[in-house]
Amino acid sequence: MNTAARHSVRDLVASGLLDLDWIGAQLGTQPVSAEEAARAVINTPDISPHPLFEATWLPGKGVWQAGDLPPSLWYVTEGPRRNRLAPHPLINTERILEENPAARDHAFGPLAWWSAHATRETPMPVRRGYPHLSWGEFRDNALQAAREWQVLSYLDANPGAHQHSPDASGPIVTVLMSAQDVGPLLAPTIAALQDQTLDQWELLVLDRGSIDATASIAAEAAARDPRVRVVLGSRTQLGRTLNRGVQRARGEVLAFLEPGHHWHPEFLARGVGVLRAGDRSAVHAFTGPDTRLWGELVTPSQFDLGTTLVRRTTLDEVGTFDEGDSEETVAAFVERLRTSMIVAWANPLVLVRGVSADAPATVNWEAAQAAVRVEGRTSVVLPMGHGSRGTVDWLLAGRPDVEVVVVATRDRRGPHLLTSALAGLLPSVTSVSVPAGTRISAATNIGIAHTTGDRVVLLRPEAQPAPEVLERLAEAVSAPGVAVAQPLVLDRRGLIISAGAGFPRDDGRLGLLFAGHPASDARRLGPAEIPAPAGPMIATRAEALLSLHGLDTTFADVLAETDLGLRAAAAGAGHTLLVPDLSVTSRTAFAEPADLKMAMAALRSRRHTIPRDLTDQLWSTSGFEVTGVRTHRVSADPDDPESDSVLLQQQVVRHVRGIDEQPPRLRWTIDTAAPAGPRGERWGDTHFARSLAAALERSGQNVSVDSRDARHRSSRDHDDVVLVLRGLDLVEPHPTALNMQWIISHPDLVSMAELKSFDLVYAASLSWPARVRREWGLPVEPLLQCTDPRFFHPDRGRPDTGPAVLFVGNSRGVFRQAVRAALAADADLTVHGADWDEFLDPATVASSGVPNDEVGALYASAGVVLNDHHVDMRRDSFLSNRLFDAAACGARIATDPVSGLSETFGDLVQPFQDESDLARLITPPYPAFPDDATRREQALRIIASHTFDQRAERLVADAVAALRDRERRVER
Repeated sequence: MNTAARHSVRDLVASGLLDLDWIGAQLGTQPVSAEEAARAVINTPDISPHPLFEATWLPGKGVWQAGDLPPSLWYVTEGPRRNRLAPHPLINTERILEENPAARDHAFGPLAWWSAHATRETPMPVRRGYPHLSWGEFRDNALQAAREWQVLSYLDANPGAHQHSPDASGPIVTVLMSAQDVGPLLAPTIAALQDQTLDQWELLVLDRGSIDATASIAAEAAARDPRVRVVLGSRTQLGRTLNRGVQRARGEVLAFLEPGHHWHPEFLARGVGVLRAGDRSAVHAFTGPDTRLWGELVTPSQFDLGTTLVRRTTLDEVGTFDEGDSEETVAAFVERLRTSMIVAWANPLVLVRGVSADAPATVNWEAAQAAVRVEGRTSVVLPMGHGSRGTVDWLLAGRPDVEVVVVATRDRRGPHLLTSALAGLLPSVTSVSVPAGTRISAATNIGIAHTTGDRVVLLRPEAQPAPEVLERLAEAVSAPGVAVAQPLVLDRRGLIISAGAGFPRDDGRLGLLFAGHPASDARRLGPAEIPAPAGPMIATRAEALLSLHGLDTTFADVLAETDLGLRAAAAGAGHTLLVPDLSVTSRTAFAEPADLKMAMAALRSRRHTIPRDLTDQLWSTSGFEVTGVRTHRVSADPDDPESDSVLLQQQVVRHVRGIDEQPPRLRWTIDTAAPAGPRGERWGDTHFARSLAAALERSGQNVSVDSRDARHRSSRDHDDVVLVLRGLDLVEPHPTALNMQWIISHPDLVSMAELKSFDLVYAASLSWPARVRREWGLPVEPLLQCTDPRFFHPDRGRPDTGPAVLFVGNSRGVFRQAVRAALAADADLTVHGADWDEFLDPATVASSGVPNDEVGALYASAGVVLNDHHVDMRRDSFLSNRLFDAAACGARIATDPVSGLSETFGDLVQPFQDESDLARLITPPYPAFPDDATRREQALRIIASHTFDQRAERLVADAVAALRDRERRVER
């Protein structure tokens, strides 16, 4: 071993992030030392060193992959950057550091510190809001999952491998076959059993007084194969016959074989391997096209005793078969086995001979239809794919009325083991393991067969977690005439990928409704009938889904939902409903062009009866008129004309001239500097823009809010007005819209040339517009910031019942003046906000952020609320939005000095110069501030003068006047 390799091994061993049992479970062989385990991790691709470390979960993809180090070694040697990274979805590094300051100084990071100190009972450091999980229980389940995965992965890689246990003196499996007058079926059934890759079995043919050749055929088979034994009996009840076989069984595992029932050749090998690897009590197989699922032992559900393996000792605990005359003997035994709290079930096996494009269906739909459904339960089916970082959020959506069935492919080790382990801990989660290469649509069908709810939500892996929409979407299919419901599908910019499938030429050629438009355009529709669904998330009634036999596996992973919706309509099950106030974000584009082209060809080959396309009416409701249909080319690489492409149909629309309506209804876009997605939720600009949009909508306008990522969408060409909330970004004016700019911060970034390019400019200051008019000769109007009384008013909380000194805001990478001064004044400070690790003791930071609709309650209950401004905002009297929100709650507010405070806020806001000045303001009984009643009166005055509704009224009036003036100039 060279020096570098020795250092690598030494670092991994020293980190403590080596779990030898875990590594052995993945490898199938136990390492004898930590050094050997470290070498295995370094040299074996896709092996994890610890149950809480998975390279695929590391954020910042491409950082460690760009180097030569294995991911685990990169992690333990990276240093400070590593401390902020969570190497597993059940690890919240921030929480470890908050609760254990000593973890900050550990040489190998907070996870290594936590692992060294955790006991079996230690709660997992999960994100707040996740359920309580103990480290010992999770590790036990993870080890079981890893051992089972290793067995199945080995058999996947070595199909037909001959399984033999040299240490077993007798049979491993006893196969019980009740036989009565089944002579013609017996010989082929025994021959199929002899094809099993596990050869250590015995077959007990339990003859029930047959009067045909059954006994003689069985005797001949026993003479040729000593593993076959014949037990002659009379025509007794089935339960008594099976119990007689159980008493004679020599194997550690029992199986039940019906004459004429042919098992998959690896059924026994895989089942026994999983039972032994995970120390499980029982496992049942989800049978493929090789297995017949009818006959005496098949219960009226998808669960089949004929494809179940159970340890012999388990029957000592749950009991054997009832021996009465009831015909439900087997069904009662199955129900006892299924519902017993004693039985430790392994995840169901999926057995198919091979996965190919023309593979037969793997689901017995008749048995699935016969299964009893739980009224009011929503079942979620989630096939695991490559984009699986958010899977935990979907899994944790489960509760008594929502079950989650996750179907995991074995080639994705990390996500597979995580979902299997969580399924063992969360009663609402079922994990089903399928071979590598299983199509998304086939995996979904397998999951459907394991559901028990009367409503089913089908997900594809690209759907980002949105558990909050599950039940509302499922409720939509309860409406009369609805077979399928889908939410809006958005991209990461917040723009629509699909509001369903349309067929604008009435010839089966597909278009994606409202693609490229802001979500607000579709949300104006309300729930609306559409021709068919198109997206990674749909809901349907279980009854309809099962009667249609699930998804058509011809569609690998796109348009299967569209085909399902068209089949549902043709079968009279109902139409597809768009629920536009619900949305799901997709990690990817709708589909790769090559895949979509093949799926569209398959869809047209089905010659569906296409529902009448009434989407013209939907466009009209949203404020557009359809002027035609065009073909839109979607390419894998728009810059490469030779790249894969597909032709979609697109309705050509133009917006209705709202300026001519009475009162005028204009189309507005509010442009913000905030990023899209979860990061943008931490920006005040995002919430400011939403409140302004709501106020504009209340005044009769149509409004969209764009993040900076959606700024260049082509659908802005339909807008009458683009209103830029000027923050950090310089935004180019739109060439045809009326361009308005409201400068709410960072005035030093604004140039004369920029102001000249806008039609109307406002500034959240009383002094700066006057200076610009004086120095640059440009007409900038003062328009102060404001508050939203839906969230901010004095009744949100009782004074002095919350934090003594409160600051709500992110650090922005600097030690903000208000926070720094409060610490210097020894304030009893509480901070809510992100990125404070560098500056504050974790005990001071109550959370990394507060939902906007909860901030008002904090302000109204606090002793004193802190505020500060950027230097240029303070100099030019740009009053921050926090001042208006806190003042509307009647809070006492301490801020850095800005001119215009007293004129705007009265005594509610008091300036401080330094820490001694601040100490005076934050010390009870707060003599610098008015009493509670006076502050309430002043808060109501703020609400009367400075709300978004008032600002919206001013903006609408100015925009209408400017547009009409523009038209008059054009006419002249």
